[in-house]
Amino acid sequence: MAAVNEERMQATERLQRELAVLTATAEHPTGVCMVTATPKGEIKALHLHPALLTQGAQAVGQVVTETVQLATSAAVQTSFNKMALALGDGMAIDVESIVGDSPFRSTWNPVVPPKAPAEEAVPERRTRTAQDENSDDDAFFDNPSWLR
Repeated sequence: MAAVNEERMQATERLQRELAVLTATAEHPTGVCMVTATPKGEIKALHLHPALLTQGAQAVGQVVTETVQLATSAAVQTSFNKMALALGDGMAIDVESIVGDSPFRSTWNPVVPPKAPAEEAVPERRTRTAQDENSDDDAFFDNPSWLR
């Protein structure tokens, strides 16, 4: 019994050390930004493509924020995976029930907000013009190219 407890303690300490230094790197879908972050959201590395800098401060801020979210979610997911390996799936499921689903389980793309369904445009109904049934006019004579 003491040996099992000692193994669990060692596994827990090893897991804590691994989680303390864990990072993940993510690239923005457009390829103009790459971020390495921790599960806590700390930015360890940031690489910007020069083309992004020409788009203005607001665009840079949005792309960096989205990429940090991706990297942080990837780091959190990696920590969930390591925890499941170290503690078992049952314990990982228990942890998820307390803290919520892992990032990649709760959404497949944390950056792109879901699009609202487009309202279907009702086609405009055109009323037919009344035609005189006894008219001598023929469609043949309505086309000026036929009158040459």
